[in-house]
Amino acid sequence: MVKSTVKEIGEFAFFEDVPVLILFNSTAPEGLREVCVIHDFNEEANEEMLREGSKIVFGKQEYTVEKIGNVANSTLYELGHISLYFDLKDEELLPGSAALSPNEVPKIEPGDVIQFIYE
Repeated sequence: MVKSTVKEIGEFAFFEDVPVLILFNSTAPEGLREVCVIHDFNEEANEEMLREGSKIVFGKQEYTVEKIGNVANSTLYELGHISLYFDLKDEELLPGSAALSPNEVPKIEPGDVIQFIYE
């Protein structure tokens, strides 16, 4: 398991019409910060944190990874960046993204812990 702490939440990080969260570490450029959840890993991240069936926990809200893009683990490891979709339906998953269930965007605040749980 790898833990991360939410540092800030961009003004436009929650989209009304698209159930997605964009994570990025504190190196995110200023232009992206307003649409991202900025977080930093509390411990050593790795390039195999996510796969189908693994879990992401936001506070006490647990989600299952249903699909994962082919570069999502490397961008999460290198930049803390991943786009998390909570209701992808039949749309194509982008390479740096993951589809999660249940289909509800978590409620998060600065200081919350995100856990990436894998076996």
